[in-house]
Amino acid sequence: MMEGSRGAAAGAFGAREQNARSQGAAYAGVAAGSGGLGSIFWNPASIALFPGLQSESDISLSGTQARLSPDLYTLSSINGVGGSPWPSGDMGMWRYTASSYASFQLSNSWWVGAALNAPYGFVSKPRQDWVGQTYARSSHLMSAAITPTLGYRVNDWLTLGGGVTAQYLDLTFKRAVSVAPGAPSAIFQGDDLGLGFSLGATMQPRPGTMVGIGYRSPVHHEISGEWSPNLGIPMRAKAGLTLPEMVTVGVSQQLNPRWTILATGEWTNWSRLERSAVFNRVTGLPTSSLSFGYRDGTFLSLGAEYLWQEGVAMRAGVGFESSPVTNEVRSPRLADSDKVWASIGASYQATDRLGLDIGYSRQFMRQAPVRITGAHPDFNGSPFVADGKASADIISFAWRYRWDAPARPTFVDRYAPATY
Repeated sequence: MMEGSRGAAAGAFGAREQNARSQGAAYAGVAAGSGGLGSIFWNPASIALFPGLQSESDISLSGTQARLSPDLYTLSSINGVGGSPWPSGDMGMWRYTASSYASFQLSNSWWVGAALNAPYGFVSKPRQDWVGQTYARSSHLMSAAITPTLGYRVNDWLTLGGGVTAQYLDLTFKRAVSVAPGAPSAIFQGDDLGLGFSLGATMQPRPGTMVGIGYRSPVHHEISGEWSPNLGIPMRAKAGLTLPEMVTVGVSQQLNPRWTILATGEWTNWSRLERSAVFNRVTGLPTSSLSFGYRDGTFLSLGAEYLWQEGVAMRAGVGFESSPVTNEVRSPRLADSDKVWASIGASYQATDRLGLDIGYSRQFMRQAPVRITGAHPDFNGSPFVADGKASADIISFAWRYRWDAPARPTFVDRYAPATY
């Protein structure tokens, strides 16, 4: 699994695009299994919806357009002290995210499987010399996680699931040491391996109705690496960072053999991220900090699926995501804001074993003002005021394969895999 991006598609630097099928419906109903096998990222209990031996691979490509436009006072004041007078330029870059899933039915009651994902990641890269260079020059954060998963069918209407996650995190943050063009960069670079877990349940109160709830735990990282405040000798450094827990609730309701409606509600505890000091590992003294100060984030979406013909299904959805990044703490590193999702997608069952998915989303983001003055946690004595504007286009592809010999399902068997 890999991640490279300008900015995350979910709130802050979370990466939502883990599954092409659910993306086509703006992730509506994903905790209830609407995303196929990839639903286990949000709810491990959904693994029991897929009999036999199955696998899925997804890849997403995202193009982001993002700019920070400083006000005239910022431009003139920085230029007046010999600083770089230029705005950020286009900070957007192409991002790719890949994920894989596998499941195996051990018995009528037990399933095992695994998920490989990149739950977090972003890259922001303004021009090298620009008016906000003392706050951000380039930022890179990537993750890779593996989650072995176990599912247990309690009875005909209740299934439970859980998994243990090993998550790797790597980050590199750079900023200029002065406003002068060509100034050297101060760099913090480090990585860490952290552990977490996931839990979930699916409930089918009646045929055609599925309700799912999933929980992903926080993961704490003690990031060890190097802090280079200038062109001198790097210092060994460390910083603590706890990434948030997430609760996702999904509903899938089949109206008739052709139409199914979907809904999702999600809460992410981004308020766990506060100001984190960077410590010199030799002296034990703080040398810098990573400032966040986020609030909790929410995501709501509605979608629908339509069986167009045997083996072909269409879907669409809309969603709203409240960003955890507020005007009081927003920085040039990650000028995230509230966003609206508009998505469409389709699935094609090519054979009894092979299925293909495609999803496309357009993200419409609110204006993201950056106001670094005396009250801002990053303020270094140089005011920076700018307005940010961004949008993103995301397209995802997936292939699903059943490795044992499946019986041909019908669409009425709503929760059989490879239905379409």
